[in-house]
Amino acid sequence: MARFAGSRKPSITNYADQGLKSAGYSFGGQAAGNVSLGSIFGGVRDASPNYDDGQLTAAGIRSQERNAVEDAKASAVMAGIDAAKNVHIGEMEKKMYEKQASQARSGGMMSAIGGIASAALPLLMSDESTKHSINRISDALDVLRSLKPVTFHYKEEFSSSPERLHYGFIAQEYKEVMPDATYYDDSIGKLCIDPNELIALLVRANQQLEVRVMRLEAKEALLAV
Repeated sequence: MARFAGSRKPSITNYADQGLKSAGYSFGGQAAGNVSLGSIFGGVRDASPNYDDGQLTAAGIRSQERNAVEDAKASAVMAGIDAAKNVHIGEMEKKMYEKQASQARSGGMMSAIGGIASAALPLLMSDESTKHSINRISDALDVLRSLKPVTFHYKEEFSSSPERLHYGFIAQEYKEVMPDATYYDDSIGKLCIDPNELIALLVRANQQLEVRVMRLEAKEALLAV
């Protein structure tokens, strides 16, 4: 084949140099003719993407996603627990408020009863000029014998200390023996008694028993003579 004068055959090294330069590879100012295959492949390797780093990054993202999912599950569970706890607390608060209201009502009622008892004290005036139809109590023992003392606990709605044991009477039974010492209080809608009326009966009963004891002692003394 004819060849033009002055032309020369291009070397493989020149093609390699031009191709790599066009691809963006540089060899630090080395001449194209001095570039070795090791430098060529080294440059290609350095410029190529790092797939290992990409895999590590993808693994990290997947780990973060899993952590986010677990955190979301934990948040949902905690939200459910908090909701249940709030419901329970709400029920406890409701019961507490109801109990306080009940105690307040019972306290008000007991205060009213106490007020009635204290109001009755001024009526116990002892001056003779305030009384009429005065009669001596003949047999207090018979009256006391008919009474039915009991022990009891007030219901929770009527007492702030429902566990406390009380001694007293049932007003309905008390009324059968001492009707005048029993009254109905419209303000609380309950039947009540005035225990102050018992004082005179107890004193008279003690006097009666004392007389009986003295008679028995005198009888025994006579028999011993």
